[in-house]
Amino acid sequence: MAETDALKTFNFPKNQGLFVSFEDGDEYKLRVLTTDPVVTTREFTAQDGSVNLSTKFAFIVWNYTLNKAQILNAGAIITREIQRIHQDEDFGANIKSVDIKITATGNKLTRRYTVQVLPKAETLTNDQIKECQAIDLDEKVKDGQRMSFYKPEEEKIVQIDDVEPKDTTDYDKPIDLNDIPF
Repeated sequence: MAETDALKTFNFPKNQGLFVSFEDGDEYKLRVLTTDPVVTTREFTAQDGSVNLSTKFAFIVWNYTLNKAQILNAGAIITREIQRIHQDEDFGANIKSVDIKITATGNKLTRRYTVQVLPKAETLTNDQIKECQAIDLDEKVKDGQRMSFYKPEEEKIVQIDDVEPKDTTDYDKPIDLNDIPF
């Protein structure tokens, strides 16, 4: 019997979890239903050693592509595009009334996103709306606050020079047994 090379042709299923998850080449058709997203800020260490902040904005969305309610935890680039669409009179100045397509290209640090407004918005059904309403954004997104209370000017980006020095004790030097208190 000839061996089948399933590893080359296997298509992994899309993430069906509560949060929208992007891979290279993914396109999701979404309806954003939150105009006061939950904002979270987390520290991370960059490759150069500096400590920075990552700010995410969580929205409840209907994901037409997966046919389910989810949370879009978006960075500033996607969120600015959502805000631009929400403010644009040509789109009705209401993000809740338009459908968008978000496309991801690249992997990890090279990933880029494009956000497009679709020419015709679908009508959400009562069941779709109820499924979205069942998501408690404040409960699901821990340690966040609503955008209406978020003050980015109060966030402090810690630079490498601001970090307290690490313990520089030389643990490899010989131990004097008389220094041990017992």
